[in-house]
Amino acid sequence: MKETKRISVAVAFAAALLFSSTAAYAVPSVDIIWRSTSSNVISTPTISASDIVVADIVLSNDGAPAVNGVFISIAFDNTELFGIGAAELASVNLPGMGNTMAPVGVGVNVDNANGVFTNFDEATTTAGLTSGTRTLGSVKFHVIAASGVGEADVQANINNTGTDSIGTTNGLSDDTTFGAASLNGPPVVPEPTTAILVIAGLAGLGYAGRRNLR
Repeated sequence: MKETKRISVAVAFAAALLFSSTAAYAVPSVDIIWRSTSSNVISTPTISASDIVVADIVLSNDGAPAVNGVFISIAFDNTELFGIGAAELASVNLPGMGNTMAPVGVGVNVDNANGVFTNFDEATTTAGLTSGTRTLGSVKFHVIAASGVGEADVQANINNTGTDSIGTTNGLSDDTTFGAASLNGPPVVPEPTTAILVIAGLAGLGYAGRRNLR
């Protein structure tokens, strides 16, 4: 019974660590969400060659500092997708009167030879997004092929040094997560913090089990 209690305590401790870490390390994210499924996955056979697919670029934030600028590239697998267009929303309403994001430079460039959209930029001179989720724009593709389960077929990132960045009310942010989307199976990779905490929890269980064997 004592060993069962030790195991229960280890599990509870690992869960508490995971919860506190999630709360403490909440950071802005820029995600790629397929419009047809409202997720980062379109699974075959619902998608096939010659289809047209659209992915929204979604900014989320969970607390201060506010994000007041998103200057990114959107990379894609040019063996599976052909970029045919992109849009920056002319005005994205944020919480607070007069607080909106808009394109800095109108127009997004597509380079299908290298598989990347560049010059996607939305920004504001006011407060920015402190909490919540907002769609900033979209990218559109012609599907060449849907192969490779779980691959990251579209990825938001900071590609162009000196041009791409995430701006916050505290300056430029290094602390942003960038989402990926897949045509065939989820491109899910555990965040480093989560993975470490899961391993720590398992180690605690192993230690408790070892004590029980003694």
